[in-house]
Amino acid sequence: MDNNYSHRPRKRISKETARKRQLTALCVIAFIVLMIIILIAKGCSKDSKKSSGSSNSNTNTVTTTTVPVTATVPTITTEAATVETTTVSSAQTGEFKMRKYTYALAVGETDTAWIDEYPDGTTEDDERWSSDNDKIATVDQYGHITGVAPGDCYITVRSASDPTKEAQIKVMVTD
Repeated sequence: MDNNYSHRPRKRISKETARKRQLTALCVIAFIVLMIIILIAKGCSKDSKKSSGSSNSNTNTVTTTTVPVTATVPTITTEAATVETTTVSSAQTGEFKMRKYTYALAVGETDTAWIDEYPDGTTEDDERWSSDNDKIATVDQYGHITGVAPGDCYITVRSASDPTKEAQIKVMVTD
């Protein structure tokens, strides 16, 4: 038996073409590594958001938009009898930023008020919760609101070290 079949000769390429191919392969590998890093980072950020919430496995996520609260501060000048008003945002006044400012509960139902941002100089240990009408809704030291009877009331969170720093939440309790 004769092995006379021939092999196809290899095509010769220039050094420039070889370098272009190597550079292309390097770019593809760098792109793949970058995509893997991005996917890992996104996966880690999702896990940290889940673990920073409640330890309860049945957690409902509510997405709301926060509208900055503004306060009008009058300024009186002594030279002329004019009154100027300055608008100060909640970031400048250092108030609590809440996830929700309105809660609708049924009698006996409980929900948790979440603080998204604390004023400067305050921490979680510094918060003090109160209800303006315990006959309608109560709140404990952790911000758990419980509906008691039908009606509307306000829950307030204040800083223990600076009582001027506060936020109010409207609670509407139904039957």
